[in-house]
Amino acid sequence: MNLNFVRNISIISVIFCLCFFVSRSYAENDVYLSLSGTASRASIGLSEFVPVNGFFEEMNLSREFKDTLEADLILSRHFNVAVANSSYKFDLDSQFAYWMDKGVSVLVTGSISIVDQTKLIVGVKLYDIESQQLIWEDRYGGSVKNYRYVAHKINDEIVKRFTGEEGIACSKIAFINNSTKFKEIYVVDYDGYNLRRLTKDNRLNVLPKWVPNKPQLIYTSYLYNNPDLFILDIAKNKRKALSTIQGLNSPTSCSPDRKTLVATLSRGVYPNLYLLDNKGAVVRRLTEGKYIDTSPSFSPSGKEIVFISDRAGYPQIYIMEVDGANVRRLSTKGHCDSPTWSPKGDKIAFTMKYNGYFDIFLYDLPKQKIIRLTEGQGNNENPTWSQDGRFIAFASNRSGRSEIYIMGIDGTGIRKLVETRGESFTPTWSQGLSL
Repeated sequence: MNLNFVRNISIISVIFCLCFFVSRSYAENDVYLSLSGTASRASIGLSEFVPVNGFFEEMNLSREFKDTLEADLILSRHFNVAVANSSYKFDLDSQFAYWMDKGVSVLVTGSISIVDQTKLIVGVKLYDIESQQLIWEDRYGGSVKNYRYVAHKINDEIVKRFTGEEGIACSKIAFINNSTKFKEIYVVDYDGYNLRRLTKDNRLNVLPKWVPNKPQLIYTSYLYNNPDLFILDIAKNKRKALSTIQGLNSPTSCSPDRKTLVATLSRGVYPNLYLLDNKGAVVRRLTEGKYIDTSPSFSPSGKEIVFISDRAGYPQIYIMEVDGANVRRLSTKGHCDSPTWSPKGDKIAFTMKYNGYFDIFLYDLPKQKIIRLTEGQGNNENPTWSQDGRFIAFASNRSGRSEIYIMGIDGTGIRKLVETRGESFTPTWSQGLSL
């Protein structure tokens, strides 16, 4: 829990009718596809990815590639996915009748080619089953060892063509894990693959937060025996200290334009919120008083900040403008923590203690309504949003130890992110970034 840490040291389903156009034109006019239905998911067929050269490595990779793309399409929760019987061989002309019998609206087909043993070339095509017209075609390149990333990119492009919004398959989730007996930062793909340890400090590292649209994390570390703020550039594998003021420097949130940070600093007195520039220098003090203010999160517009304060006698959610003005409290009933703004700005996810356990809740700002997402499964804490606002990752001890889970914003479809040793805490989901 963020506030405890400070104290110790001081969807909704959507019915849609969508149109999208071809990125490459195959006739005089662009081809448009209109899909409509009474459910929120379109039916999509996924055919085999044909190995161009037909050798063993390509055949194996084509199966693995299709399986990865299939999982991505299913996890997106935009599609009902049908796959072809791998033993059923047919040419393209006969495929349309086959898929129409399955109730499929669009078909994804593709090819796999390995060049010079290390280079991967993937061709992908999207067809409208009813009209039998080619909707979209493209080619993707990469390395064989990074084939999953190429599949993720194709998924995200398909999602964008159906919804107009960026997919999340290329996103990553960072979190803290204590399997080394110290708390270190790890990062993993959104689907739980490619787990990687980022810090090897043998120190206490906590509360990582992504910098928007950058492969960078801001976090608090005891590397120098004081809770200091650091920024880690993952791509360059370099870090530097941002704020080393004596006392607490934690936790933080970066503004959408990356020009400012909001952090909790104690400076020898009560932990209050301060606005910092992106070099870590104090711009202004935002709150002042004999209480603890922590867990700040910028709104998507960058004009407001949500945070936790115990000024009411116990930790509650407050919102203020970015200059510290117009502080107001959201009406909640229990001990609250870890508020975080949704990417669209209409909801705030947070943790609240209710009937003895911490659970994940949503505060619907337009409706001024609280929605409970988890219940009866141990303690559930530290929510973080996917960049499309349709999923939330969080930490839960429902298995007997703290691990990272993902769910839809309606509380359904809960899945464990990754199997790890030790316990995992405080996930943070990359926003607007493909790593």
